[in-house]
Amino acid sequence: MIHMITKWSYHRGWALLFVRLASGLVFLTHGWAKLMSLRGAESFFSGLGLPPGTAAFIAVVETVGGLMLVLGIAPRLAGLVLGVEMLIALLLVGVPSGDYELELLLAASAFAVFFAGAGAYAAYSMEHKND
Repeated sequence: MIHMITKWSYHRGWALLFVRLASGLVFLTHGWAKLMSLRGAESFFSGLGLPPGTAAFIAVVETVGGLMLVLGIAPRLAGLVLGVEMLIALLLVGVPSGDYELELLLAASAFAVFFAGAGAYAAYSMEHKND
């Protein structure tokens, strides 16, 4: 019985689409929130000892990268950049505070897109579509 259900539901393209949409929306909303309250974000990042302008840079990376994941535009590139960003966030913020689940999940999702590719349902990908 379970084989009959999973036989038609196994599709790598759909799985990657769901990962891209979910993680892309989270990146997009978090980046946009940083852009909308840049002064507060800058204060937080300077409290970590990061140079001025880091908050604006991270806000743009998350907003644009999240949009790239959602739309499927160069998703491997977006996955790599966002995955590295989340690893740094994990080390600077998540692990020291003990509250690292979101950073860990976002890093894993971003790297999954980087390693697996965009999937069949991407607007523009720099790879062959064979999913």
